[in-house]
Amino acid sequence: MKDAPRHTVILGIVAAVISIICGMLILYSILHVSLWLSILVSVIIGLYLGYNTFYSTYLAEMIKIEVINQGLDSNDLAELMNGNAKDYPIIRGDLRLIIPRRKRAELLAKLRDRVG
Repeated sequence: MKDAPRHTVILGIVAAVISIICGMLILYSILHVSLWLSILVSVIIGLYLGYNTFYSTYLAEMIKIEVINQGLDSNDLAELMNGNAKDYPIIRGDLRLIIPRRKRAELLAKLRDRVG
């Protein structure tokens, strides 16, 4: 993940910080959980959500980069994943991923195996 674009890292950090703040507000002030327990739970939830946001954005960006580098279109991606071409629309030269997040890692692996 050394090749991650800067904005994906920033998005993950921002998501983690916002989650921690929201978790603290909900747990401490609304649910009246003790301060240290609310900090611990908020940090765990925030780190999980931050990493989840980063990884999802990272996969989408890497798929878009691989598609551009290989010069693929919607039909090629549909053939590669045994799906429909409408799941991989390219609008104004930009790939829009409509596939579920759980299939993005599989798609990226297939794109990288196709090159190598």
